[in-house]
Amino acid sequence: MAAPMLCAGITTFSPLVRAKTGPGKTVAILGIGGLGHFALMWAKALGADVYAISHSPNKEADAKALGAKEFISTQDKDWAKKWAFTFDFILNTADMTHTFNLQEYMSTLAVNGTFHNVGLPDEPLPKMMAQDFAPNGANIGGSHIGSRPEMIQMLDLAAKNRIEPYIETVDISEAGCKEAVERVKTNKVRYRFTLVNYDKAFPGRK
Repeated sequence: MAAPMLCAGITTFSPLVRAKTGPGKTVAILGIGGLGHFALMWAKALGADVYAISHSPNKEADAKALGAKEFISTQDKDWAKKWAFTFDFILNTADMTHTFNLQEYMSTLAVNGTFHNVGLPDEPLPKMMAQDFAPNGANIGGSHIGSRPEMIQMLDLAAKNRIEPYIETVDISEAGCKEAVERVKTNKVRYRFTLVNYDKAFPGRK
């Protein structure tokens, strides 16, 4: 359980605590996967009102079980209009941001709200105008991983709240690594892989 926390876990925990996520804050987690499922649990444990945003309606039950108050499907027509000026902080864990209509997402931010990226696509972000930031004075940013003190704080929060990630295990073998890569590519993992049986694969290591 600890291994994925020190990767996807801290990647999502760090920006949430830096944004002072807690009671009185309204937070949206964009993308429900290896990163996003952690983010939902952290935001809920920190005391925020938490919402899940996803293009996959079949993840609604999981999102709510993980801590989301409501599930917002971006497949719904004009989905963003209902949520205009709502979120203090959107944590974007998706890696397809280059395909987004970012103006829609930015419009759901409260005044001085932030759209923060931890899902990092290989393509440039969509073109935006300075005017897109003006109606709500919104900000956009990004980060990866986090600090050692934040890791300690994260593990303490996980222990106190009995937070357990949704993981699947595969052998750290040629076949296991091949399976993991192929299933991540086709989005067929729920929601994080952990490689196991190191001693079996590397019997001579110390």
